[in-house]
Amino acid sequence: MLLSGTRMSARAGGVEREGTAVAAGTGKRMVRGRIPRAGTGVRGRPRRRHRVATLAAAAILTAVAGCSSDPAGTPDQLRSAADMFVPTQAPGTSGAPQAPATVPPSPAGATAAPTTPAAPTTTAPGTPAAPSTSARPTGPYPKPASMAALGDSITRAYDACSIPLKDCPSKSWATGDDVDSQAKRLGLPRDAVYNNARTGARMSDLAEQARATVGQRVEYVTVLMGANDACRDKESQMTSVADYERQFREGLAVLRQGLPGVRVLVVSVPDIARLWEVARGERMARLVWSRGICQTMLADPESTKPGDIERRQRVRDRVTAYNDVLRRVCGEWADQCRYDGGVVNAHRFGKGDLSHWDWFHPGGKGQGILADLTTRAGYSWKN
Repeated sequence: MLLSGTRMSARAGGVEREGTAVAAGTGKRMVRGRIPRAGTGVRGRPRRRHRVATLAAAAILTAVAGCSSDPAGTPDQLRSAADMFVPTQAPGTSGAPQAPATVPPSPAGATAAPTTPAAPTTTAPGTPAAPSTSARPTGPYPKPASMAALGDSITRAYDACSIPLKDCPSKSWATGDDVDSQAKRLGLPRDAVYNNARTGARMSDLAEQARATVGQRVEYVTVLMGANDACRDKESQMTSVADYERQFREGLAVLRQGLPGVRVLVVSVPDIARLWEVARGERMARLVWSRGICQTMLADPESTKPGDIERRQRVRDRVTAYNDVLRRVCGEWADQCRYDGGVVNAHRFGKGDLSHWDWFHPGGKGQGILADLTTRAGYSWKN
């Protein structure tokens, strides 16, 4: 359950090729992939808020405080809804400012060892992990006649419509009719498209969603899940890397056994620190976040205390470790599983791409961008 804000633009500092970046408006260098201190880096240009926007936001906050009777918008769901949409854009991609790429895995961000003997790929500190291409299927492949989308509130297009605190699957990047979704690009009829995602879901829910998908006998599946695993009230509640890998393997195993010929597109977990970077200077965003959204990352958003800076970095590192799991495990099923190469995590979305209700999920524009990114990074289909 999430809330609203007003649309504002974001600016980023220039990127230097040798792995450093200049924080916008400061001239100070910072290590690529490190989270800048509050008060530097990406800032929004202030705008005058209209009274109607203020009154609307106040009404939504009031609704949040008293919505415990609504299963779609309970305070617990508000706290756990980690479907954060804050990735960073790879250099050379048009449509958004350039900025540091994602943070590579670090010991602080991956405290638990993977459950399989396969060794994770490592990179030097401050160096973004290169997208994996060795295990990518080539194609083109026969166009699927049906599909299902698995995931969380991003795939449910939560808060993307004009009514707040609700799923809006018609605008889903994967299955929506009101956006140029993957299903729409494939030309699939509505009765051959299934959105099995659930708002608030974590990787532990993947196997259950996969079982429902097996019953639908689809030929193509998308998976975008993991932000809720990192976005919790406390760091101690974040899903360990070992558990995340075990749960992901369980979900893929259900698909492999139940749908032997299925093709699966696994989408990288968004860089949830990006939301803090672009909106921390916005008063309405801070007000919304204070209701309990993703406190592992968004608690005390203006704080420059070393402990808060280190906490944010640990959460970002955990997301990086999750994405390494997705890449490795999907690569073991290379003929039928394709990882997006980290493009969603690496894309740099701005405030204008976020929901006007909660400063947290992608709005309609953001959902369209997601559809485009995942289509280009996904399978090549025969016409």
